[in-house]
Amino acid sequence: MVSNMHLDLSYGNISEDEDLLNKTKFARRYSFKKVEAFSAAHNRLNKVPFQTLSTMTGSLKYLSLQGNQFAALNHDPEEESIAWATFPHLQHLLELEISNCSIEYLSKEAFKNVTNLRKLFISNNKIMTIDFDTFYYIQGVQYLDLSFTNVLNYNYQLSMPTLEVVLNLVYGLKIHQTAFKLLPKLVYLDLSHSKITRNSAVAFTHLGNKLKYLSLCYTSFPMMSNGLFKNTALEGLDMSGNPFVSYNIVDDAFDSIGDTLKFLYFEHSNLKDIKWLRPLRKLQLLGLAGNNINALSVEAFQSLVSLQLLDLSSNHIGNWYKSVFFNNTALRVLNLRSNNVNMLTTEMMKDFELLEYLSLGDNNFLCNCILREVVEVAANNNKKADCSFNLLQHAAAELIASNINSLSELSKSLAGYIEHQLWKRRYLPQLIDSYKNIKDFKRLKKITNLRFLTKDLRTKQCPASIQKTVNDTSLKFQLLDYDAKNYWCFNETDKLQVDELVCQSRILVDFEEKLHNTFKIITAVVGSILGVFILGLIIYLKRWHIHYYYASLKSAALLSTASKESLDKFHRLSENNPSVIYDIFISYCQNDRQWVLDELLPNVEKSGDISICLHERDFQIGVTILDNIISSMDRSRSLMLLISSKFLLSHWCQFEMYLAQHRIFEMSKEHLILVFLEEIPRSKRPKTLQYLMGIKTYIKWPSKGSKQPTLEERKLFWKRLRKSLELIGIGTKDSNV
Repeated sequence: MVSNMHLDLSYGNISEDEDLLNKTKFARRYSFKKVEAFSAAHNRLNKVPFQTLSTMTGSLKYLSLQGNQFAALNHDPEEESIAWATFPHLQHLLELEISNCSIEYLSKEAFKNVTNLRKLFISNNKIMTIDFDTFYYIQGVQYLDLSFTNVLNYNYQLSMPTLEVVLNLVYGLKIHQTAFKLLPKLVYLDLSHSKITRNSAVAFTHLGNKLKYLSLCYTSFPMMSNGLFKNTALEGLDMSGNPFVSYNIVDDAFDSIGDTLKFLYFEHSNLKDIKWLRPLRKLQLLGLAGNNINALSVEAFQSLVSLQLLDLSSNHIGNWYKSVFFNNTALRVLNLRSNNVNMLTTEMMKDFELLEYLSLGDNNFLCNCILREVVEVAANNNKKADCSFNLLQHAAAELIASNINSLSELSKSLAGYIEHQLWKRRYLPQLIDSYKNIKDFKRLKKITNLRFLTKDLRTKQCPASIQKTVNDTSLKFQLLDYDAKNYWCFNETDKLQVDELVCQSRILVDFEEKLHNTFKIITAVVGSILGVFILGLIIYLKRWHIHYYYASLKSAALLSTASKESLDKFHRLSENNPSVIYDIFISYCQNDRQWVLDELLPNVEKSGDISICLHERDFQIGVTILDNIISSMDRSRSLMLLISSKFLLSHWCQFEMYLAQHRIFEMSKEHLILVFLEEIPRSKRPKTLQYLMGIKTYIKWPSKGSKQPTLEERKLFWKRLRKSLELIGIGTKDSNV
């Protein structure tokens, strides 16, 4: 099967289809692959390269023609076709990118040969009208990007501007009221920064029930009514930058999507009354920054039981004296930066009790010690930006979790958009600065946490939040935006930074209480930490010896389980049946099995006059491993240990080496051959091995790391080994190397 290829001819300064075709043929001259993705973006083409695309009709799925010049200034409305938009029949095309191509006119004929489209990117163009049948041939589109459409300006060069062009310059993009009716599978629609006419708002009443994500920010959207999104299943909506809506939004505008909407941006839109929020029971993220909100009411937020993040920065909100967020138990992030808060009331502190992150910078605070304590709460819970970022992302992950199977690609696109717009662009830079600034605050004010975790002594990268009681309220949040110059207060006529506030009596009481609660355990905890550290260091330095001592103890225990009667029985058996006696008992690790098969057996046993005992071949079935080892060793004239690092880590190999030492001492059987398959450092040799090396001559296999020995080295090795065997009366014949 021939795999498909991606072909990129972007930025080639190509203006003619013939030139593009020649470059395409040249790029594919040695390849039989079919083109699946093709880009001719940012060239100087003035129409679709028909000839070039005709060579890819059977395979093309992804096409980018972004950044070319497809303007059709001489378009005749009487004609059905548009000069730039003649595509060959691309039955497999799924994604089409024709953004930033100066396109002014669209008709259904432009897409009649790309009927299988799923994603259409047509942003940053100069389109004036979306007709009722524009999407007639591409009704399967799921993702439609029409952002920054109709970006005509008064500097745009037109020799003879028509009335239509002039009207579009003034009123914006005209969308026919039934245009979206032909897109029943649409999931994602982006019209951001595309000014639309007032009458175009009717078109959104025909959006289908598959639509989940919609951006209408900075579109001059005229109004919000109950029936606007009645047929959709919207989960994400961006209505920012639409000041006209604030005067034309009814209380039941969101009733139809109250059970589906999860995140809503309505920033910089001159909003004042927010009672219309009440139906949004599933809402998790709400952005209301840069509006004209003066006061917060219980009624507005009481029903938003799923709300996790609320951004109210850059409004005109003052103090509140009755709890506003008592029913929002899921709320973790609250941004009140740049408002008119001048003091933190008891009810406000109660609303902050469950928060993980809070922004209060650039407010007109009156100086008091509660404000200083709030900053110290954040100092106790100061976390690195990475830890904070992980928690903030949780909301976005929940937002797309329900769609991860059926619409994974679109869900990933949304997650990327949220992550960039909300976390990385807005909060993450603040978090990084805030973390460093809080550290400086703690250092300058000599704030030290005299608190020790005795249950878990391991250092954690992301510490848990520490609660601190302030004004009878237990708080645990971190400040998102701490900067000394933004946290200030008025002390009568003087303006002070919060870190300059002196609350001496409170500091002394707190310090005395901390000393009383912690001094008793400091010595014990420090001693425990040092003891654990020293013990761990000793274990680490002596780990090899501990392992070998343990193995020796186990070997001694195994040996003790072999009764004297069992040993005598095997002695008698070997005397009564000498035909089953082996010449050599081989002790080796399973990892060295291949060396035994490839080297030892062909060069020793296959010579015909030497019999070898291998556990995997010669042990008796139905007999315990312990009895088999003792029996086989007792019936063998000599023992051969194949030493390697894996051998020293094997429990049974350790036992066999221990048993070899026992034979030398207790049974006067001294025929032992040590073969080292690799270099073993002295520090890793157990005492048993060190002793055997001291009383027995050993031989080393001539390998050096991964480098195999030469033929001459191997011959010399086997010659020395055979000579050793002959000295103890085993084997006389030569073997073939």
